[in-house]
Amino acid sequence: MKRTLPLTALFLSSSLMLAPSVLAEEVESGATQATSTQTAKATETAEALTPIPAAVQKTMDRLFTLQPELKKLNIITSGGREDSQRFLVGLSDRPEEKIKKEDMSAYLEFDRNTGDLLSFDIRATAWASEKLPSRQLAQDTAERFLTEWFGTEGRKQFGKPTRYSDFGSATRNEDGSIVSWRTCSVEFPLLLNGIPIENKGVRLEVDSLGHITTYSYDPVDVDTTKIPKPDTALPIEEVIKNMTTADSISLNYVQEQSGKDGQASEETKTKPVLRYDLDSRYIHAQTGKKALDTGLKPTGTKTVLYPKGQTLIARSEEEVKQLLAKLFDINSATGTVRVYQPIDLPWQKERRYLDYQFNTEDGQVTAHVTTDKKTGHVYSVSLSTNKEQKKQAARITEEQAFTVARDFLETYADSSATELELQQKIFEEPEIPSWVDKSKLPEMTDDPNGTYSFYFTKLHQGIPVQDHSYHVSIDKQTGKVVSFHLFTPSKKVELPDSQNIVTKEEALATLIKHRPPLELKYTWSWYMGQQAPAPLLVYTWDNSDGFGYVDALTGEYIKEPIDQEDE
Repeated sequence: MKRTLPLTALFLSSSLMLAPSVLAEEVESGATQATSTQTAKATETAEALTPIPAAVQKTMDRLFTLQPELKKLNIITSGGREDSQRFLVGLSDRPEEKIKKEDMSAYLEFDRNTGDLLSFDIRATAWASEKLPSRQLAQDTAERFLTEWFGTEGRKQFGKPTRYSDFGSATRNEDGSIVSWRTCSVEFPLLLNGIPIENKGVRLEVDSLGHITTYSYDPVDVDTTKIPKPDTALPIEEVIKNMTTADSISLNYVQEQSGKDGQASEETKTKPVLRYDLDSRYIHAQTGKKALDTGLKPTGTKTVLYPKGQTLIARSEEEVKQLLAKLFDINSATGTVRVYQPIDLPWQKERRYLDYQFNTEDGQVTAHVTTDKKTGHVYSVSLSTNKEQKKQAARITEEQAFTVARDFLETYADSSATELELQQKIFEEPEIPSWVDKSKLPEMTDDPNGTYSFYFTKLHQGIPVQDHSYHVSIDKQTGKVVSFHLFTPSKKVELPDSQNIVTKEEALATLIKHRPPLELKYTWSWYMGQQAPAPLLVYTWDNSDGFGYVDALTGEYIKEPIDQEDE
């Protein structure tokens, strides 16, 4: 039995903002088709248009009823690849590309066969605002549009709104002025058997004026006979008992712990903290075991350092050249350095980092350097070559590479990093899943970049410091450092003593008491671009209202909101 359900891809605001040049590459040239939304100016771009399918036109007319501002725009592009079911329509209040103060544009995406609206994105200068909409305004506006678009019955296929996220963007005009927008996104998960499917559903962005600026939705056929049934899940009490053990809780320092999102910023006061956290995110509902375990995990390999505390400084393009010559034996006279000047968003303080790119004159070597904008301290450097190199057996061993990485860190690591722990990357699937079509997998090597990569975390009193880490990559042929990331503290921090802290058992009881209950969800697995034929049924914590940890010194539960306060 098959059922058509909406599928939403991973949502990145930039991926939904189709620039005119990108859209133009997607369209086909062809005859024009007059529509109720076209004006006389639209006929000037007839060569760029392909006929709009009747099903798409019907959906467009309905959309323009709910979004009347779109009626005033000209259709400037339409079409899509022949091998794609997606049909794109570009709208603008101007036939030319030059930005004006009255500028408004929109990009719509449809299923060319069914006419389903898959996404739209509207950019209007008149809607520009540095103000972030309140969560309540975003929810109410998105809820109203969802119900109007799908109808009262259709709305029932989606769950309660989740995943409130803030977005900001800006553009610089020719006269140097900056126009900026802020939106709050709201996601409505698709329900299957009454259970939400993670990352699949409808996503809407709302601005402070109550406009729907972005919409995303995508149908997919699901074979419901392969969907795990809710009654196959283990009892929630059994799962909680199995997952809430001493092994499922971790103790870590955070040098710069803020009150929001656990992220430090120049706008937020921070302090060092020793905290307990629950590790598990997903538990396979039918087996009770961890599912989709990813990220970096400690290997237990500890390295003692005697850091020399040398610093790498680059305050200008010339000093970047000198730095690269010193680190990589690159002749500074044979290349050029370019500094990137991104737009500092008006609602943020000045960007802390500065990015440089170095290119040799022959175009064969590229390097990227990131520094502190105020102090010139170097955070990261990566070197790459554009020459096609044949796969060769490594000339140095991993042990030799580790020694090089360790010696590098001993020279440049922060003076407080006297002991490090090696981290290991953990991937979702230790083996190729049975549902993968192996004939479609790309040719893989053990390391396509020809490097050994080492990740380290600082230890203090034998406890990891989460936000004090290092990364060093060593070329397998030359045995030299080709990229690195160095932790550079913004200020000197005294970490609290780990003596006389609450026990794991006490912290665990507090976490379970304050955490929201576990809930069932469906989540889809991917492997090398291929999606599993059916989702997994998992138990997970509902973190839509924020995460939380236990202060190991006081035993107090600290809640971390995941979004900004309503404005």
